[in-house]
Amino acid sequence: MQNNDSHSDNDLIVLLNEGDTAAFDKLFIEMYPALCLLANKIVEDEAAAKDIVSEVFLQLWKSRTLLQEVKSISAYLYVSTRNRSFNHLKKLQREERKAQEAQTIQANEKSYEDILQDVFKAETVRVLHEAILTLPTECAKVVQLNIEGFSTNEIAQQLGISASAVSHQKARAIRLLREKIAPGIALLCLLLAE
Repeated sequence: MQNNDSHSDNDLIVLLNEGDTAAFDKLFIEMYPALCLLANKIVEDEAAAKDIVSEVFLQLWKSRTLLQEVKSISAYLYVSTRNRSFNHLKKLQREERKAQEAQTIQANEKSYEDILQDVFKAETVRVLHEAILTLPTECAKVVQLNIEGFSTNEIAQQLGISASAVSHQKARAIRLLREKIAPGIALLCLLLAE
């Protein structure tokens, strides 16, 4: 309070200890603006500063029976406000750190999903390549040229066969590849899902 007379503080402590709400209200009216100013200087958030000071006064009222050791109520309130303000900043830093950690975890999970997709694609290509090698020679040649981007007529010219023969070899290759690849891809999907 503005009057630093220790007798006055002792009287106030006794009144607060007895639950005198008028004394508490007077103290609140006198100290609230200065404590809000202090809190706002620390936390740089006016609404948070008001909340902090309100919490300080609430705590003072709750622990009023333990104030016998306090020499100066105003010093007690300033120190309490300063401490709560710094605790508020620490809490904000912890929350920000947790939010950043959550974002990092989320980014890593996305990366993990991307890696799984890459593994799936690579394994599919490997399984397809192995299956193509097991095809009959003419089928394998047709499929390889088709993968390289040649049209049916271009494949027919290169291999010296008719376009209908190329189409027949393609259909045969698809049937054989489906039989060879489907179980392997299904197993891969099961393994990646675990």
